[in-house]
Amino acid sequence: MKRTRFTAAALLLATSPGLATAAPDAKGCTALRGLSVPPEAIGLPSSGADIHTAAFIEAPVPYCQLNGAIDPVDPSAPDINFQVNLPAEWNGKALHYGGGGYNGSLVTGLAQAKFNPEVEPTPLEKGYATWGSDSGHQSGSSLSGEFMLNEESLRNFGGEQLKKTRDTAMAALTAFYGEAPSRTYFQGSSQGGHEAMIAIQRWPDDYDGALVTHPANPFVGLQLSGIRAGQAFYAEGAYMSPADVELLNSAVFAACDGLDGAEDRLIGNIAACEAAFDVQSLACEGDSAQEGQCLTQAQITALDVIATRTETPPLQGGATGFSGWPIYLAGDLYGLWGMGTSPELTNPPTPVANFGLAVLADPMIRYGVLADPDANTIEFDPEAHAARLTELSEITDAVEADMSGFADKGAKILLMHGTTDFAIPFGNTVDWYERVVAEMGREATRDFMRFWLVPGFGHGSGEFQMRWSSLDALDAWVEEGTAPEGLVMTDAAEATAGRSRPMCEYPAFARLNEGANDLNAATSYSCVTE
Repeated sequence: MKRTRFTAAALLLATSPGLATAAPDAKGCTALRGLSVPPEAIGLPSSGADIHTAAFIEAPVPYCQLNGAIDPVDPSAPDINFQVNLPAEWNGKALHYGGGGYNGSLVTGLAQAKFNPEVEPTPLEKGYATWGSDSGHQSGSSLSGEFMLNEESLRNFGGEQLKKTRDTAMAALTAFYGEAPSRTYFQGSSQGGHEAMIAIQRWPDDYDGALVTHPANPFVGLQLSGIRAGQAFYAEGAYMSPADVELLNSAVFAACDGLDGAEDRLIGNIAACEAAFDVQSLACEGDSAQEGQCLTQAQITALDVIATRTETPPLQGGATGFSGWPIYLAGDLYGLWGMGTSPELTNPPTPVANFGLAVLADPMIRYGVLADPDANTIEFDPEAHAARLTELSEITDAVEADMSGFADKGAKILLMHGTTDFAIPFGNTVDWYERVVAEMGREATRDFMRFWLVPGFGHGSGEFQMRWSSLDALDAWVEEGTAPEGLVMTDAAEATAGRSRPMCEYPAFARLNEGANDLNAATSYSCVTE
């Protein structure tokens, strides 16, 4: 196959209008097959990148699809596989997609923007150039951690692949269009939200805005909290059956559901709920277990552990802890990341059968910290491995409070987290936001970032499964200065699809207006702080 070798200088020239190496059509697309991007055109160490395939595809809109790989410095490390999509009718903007879990599969950049209504055109259909990667390792499971045994692969997962993928995508994009995008955004949820935080903190000049949803950040603290929760629930007598969990959630709803004026299984007034619900009200008389009727002290102790902050060794940005989980806000303790179907723990923990947070934490501890495939991670002692945890946190985490490098260029952040998320607790996103406010001031923070907590929204599931036109809102703020205010979100949950709520900027929540009788309409609610 013929290879086109671009020098760094040639790639810079391609950013000027009229100097494209190919026209934005089928012929120009296939001409990019074999494009080789040299290491000096990529902002972090690599052995360069190559485009292996280039295909002009007609649907859903005509676009050039490029697939290739970024070669590692260490020959034993995996490649970073990537995909770049270049629409023939380009709007002059670009969107970088984040991944999920521990990554390992290719993010194509063809999907809908996270939690946008599915009926809307995708970013590609709107004219955005898009791209994504597999983060620098290949796995059949997003819960595989073997890649962490290789230092370059670990560092790629910890964020370096984002810079390498972005720079490679820019080389291909400018070769196709003859100019760089006027705006570049990042969008991601979960691990992708974590990656969005990394991207805008480490390379603020590369992005003009970010959509950040339930970010798995700080990554190390999240996994330490998860394994602590697993240790609590696998203590003798602590496991909770579905009937026990239903008892707990029913009691939480009874105490808290109406505190925002509406009994709709959405708990908006979090502060009032924390004061109103006492788990000891469910304690078994004489501590005699009765499944689904009461909770033993062993179960209550485990619940209290998971609800409270996890203290950690010193982590990136000076962090020394991770927030508790929303167990007393009707968090989804029996969903995918909850209790699991079996009280017996396997080694390694088994997805679905075992407690989800222990399943999530296991790969990082087994491979990233201990480098021992045979370790029993439920026995993990963080203090015994404090130095490695600190080192790992510096590789993976992004909790800087000073966001002036991003804000000063006019870039914007739309940040969102659900209150019943049981894969990543919202409290730690609140903690980071408040640290930014303390560093930069509340109004200065609002000038570049808006943050919403969504009652009843879990990790893509829950009582309220929000949909909103997030990318359009971000672009309007960046391009036109139209701040995202007065927004409405709709519910995609099957049982309640179509109901709407106002998006209340943190710390506000939606309270039912006096005299309102339509609980399903956003107009029936006002955003209040108490």
